[in-house]
Amino acid sequence: MRGSLRVVIKAALLSTTILTPAMAEEVQPNTELDAVTVYATRSPQSTFNVPSMVGTVDLEDAGNATSGNLNDILKHQVGVEVGGGPRSSSQTVRIRGYSDDAVITLIDGRRQQFQSGHDGRQFIDGSLLKSVEIVRGSSSSIYGGGGIGGVIAFKTKEAADLLSPGENFGVSNSILFRTANNNFTPNVTAYGRTEMLDVVGSLSYRRSGDVELGTGEELATKERILNGLLKAGLTFADYHTVNLEGVYFKNDGEEPNNSNSTGVAVKKDISDYQFSLKYAFEDPANDLVNPKLHLYFNRTQTDEEDITGANAGRVRSRDFRTLAFTADNQSRLSVSKNQTHTFSYGAEFYRDTLDPSSTTGTFDGVPDASSRTYGVYIQDEISFDTDAGKFLIIPALRYDHYSSDDANGNSQSEGAFSPKLAVSYRPIPSFMVFSSLARAFRAPNLTETYATGLHFPGGGPIPNNFFVPNPDLKPEVVTTFEIGAGIDLQNVLSETDKLQIKGSAYQSWGKDFIALNVDAFGGTTENTNIPDAVLFGWEVETAYQSGPLGAKVGLSYIEAENDNTGEYLGNSTPITLITDLNYTATSLDSVFGWRGRFSDANDKVGNNDTPTDGYAVHDLYYRWAPTDGQFQDVMVDFSISNLFDAEYKRIGSSVEEEGRSFNAKVTYKW
Repeated sequence: MRGSLRVVIKAALLSTTILTPAMAEEVQPNTELDAVTVYATRSPQSTFNVPSMVGTVDLEDAGNATSGNLNDILKHQVGVEVGGGPRSSSQTVRIRGYSDDAVITLIDGRRQQFQSGHDGRQFIDGSLLKSVEIVRGSSSSIYGGGGIGGVIAFKTKEAADLLSPGENFGVSNSILFRTANNNFTPNVTAYGRTEMLDVVGSLSYRRSGDVELGTGEELATKERILNGLLKAGLTFADYHTVNLEGVYFKNDGEEPNNSNSTGVAVKKDISDYQFSLKYAFEDPANDLVNPKLHLYFNRTQTDEEDITGANAGRVRSRDFRTLAFTADNQSRLSVSKNQTHTFSYGAEFYRDTLDPSSTTGTFDGVPDASSRTYGVYIQDEISFDTDAGKFLIIPALRYDHYSSDDANGNSQSEGAFSPKLAVSYRPIPSFMVFSSLARAFRAPNLTETYATGLHFPGGGPIPNNFFVPNPDLKPEVVTTFEIGAGIDLQNVLSETDKLQIKGSAYQSWGKDFIALNVDAFGGTTENTNIPDAVLFGWEVETAYQSGPLGAKVGLSYIEAENDNTGEYLGNSTPITLITDLNYTATSLDSVFGWRGRFSDANDKVGNNDTPTDGYAVHDLYYRWAPTDGQFQDVMVDFSISNLFDAEYKRIGSSVEEEGRSFNAKVTYKW
């Protein structure tokens, strides 16, 4: 696999330079490669210009149109791994090797805090999403605990995103089919706006069954998902906006208790409710006062009923609630015509509560506990021009205090500072270098700290294994130094093309990494701290556009070790290549594309991890979207994922991934 991967890498990199302008047909040039990031600095910035690595996913793009779950949406993002296997309820996101506990997950600004060792924490269907933004690297300085690996921010649809110029009301219907899991997902979305009001409502239903794997076997699964979204925004007195939002997710399924396994199935019902109230004042003429207030409540309930075996009929429930409030403001100051400051500052509070129950007593491994976190931050974006070039300097500092306790009287309380300094320098418009130094932390979650009860039954010489709570568990603290560069060129091979390359290398020094220590012969399972760890990684992204032809290539690598023993840690990720080559034929109202994901063997693993083989996965996609005529309101998307039916496992997965799937989506707007 190593030799073939090198060949593929060379071929993919060459593809960004051999595209000739002779292939441009009659298509108008499309050289927009850059996106806008909001979450990297809390103010709109070009993803290329910010001193960090940021990825974006547009769910309206042809390559993402037939995405059925989290893995489909994110599998072509640099530095991102989705583990947990092909079942949607088990999928979790890793950024730069850090698990989802060390990644801040947001849906429209709401923290997704749900805790489970066997389930994911993101409960929303892709048909309700507009885009995803991924900030890779330490983000605790403005987002608080859990931002070691970065931030993944999901954004749902809004009326303004769906209406064409001059329209005030619309309805969109779509139906998605996927053959690998017999997925059938209809969706209806209605949206409208007036001078003061913006409303969107969306409802989808997903019915899917057993997942056909690349091995030819089937992974037992049943999903019946109802997902709804209702958003309303009211603008009054010119600059004041109030937004109400409600999201509902309900999955009546059957799968193992550990959905990242092939174990005995249980009837698993997941209900997720999210409500938020937002207020914003945005007066373009007021540079000092632009407050944003956000109050929200999330509640996730899981009921697991044993349907076979000695415990048939037993129901174990987990009720997780988050109540949170954030207050943010930005003040813009112009010191001179060449120097500006954008101050972002604010405060955050959130409370997590976990209540387990069981019809036969306690829910082993799930504590009855709660936590509270308070945080305040300030950041300054300093932009100034000099004769030697343009500088962007971003110092930031945040302080968080967290406390937690459980029903058995255990408790912990601690505070942490998260400083960061990021700098970018552009000596000429087409070239930039950047660097950052940041300290991030992650507080141990309730399950890691207070879990008790039976972990797994013994057999033979191995005794029953029990969780041991550890209220002395310390927070993970990681200091990361990153350095990178980027080029942004136009007219490379023709007068209309554009090339962007941006990459970075980083090294992290970790203190008190949290690791699960399973002592099989001692009969205990306990989360403990690894005193010292070191992580090194790099990543690079390339995008090229020439008329109708576009190409993207990304490479990444991560190596993590216990600094005291030299043993590898589960954060390590082998060299991984992603590719996307697409062609827009306007005369056919069509887009044709190929995507690939190629990974070397994952053999640098920790003691509790299993090595995985290298793999190569190819996807094809096609879109037909007439711009006029009797079919101008119809869009047809078709794709073939895992074209060659590859048999492979992703990092963090105990089961094989989905095999070849033929996918189709038909959308009609009226």
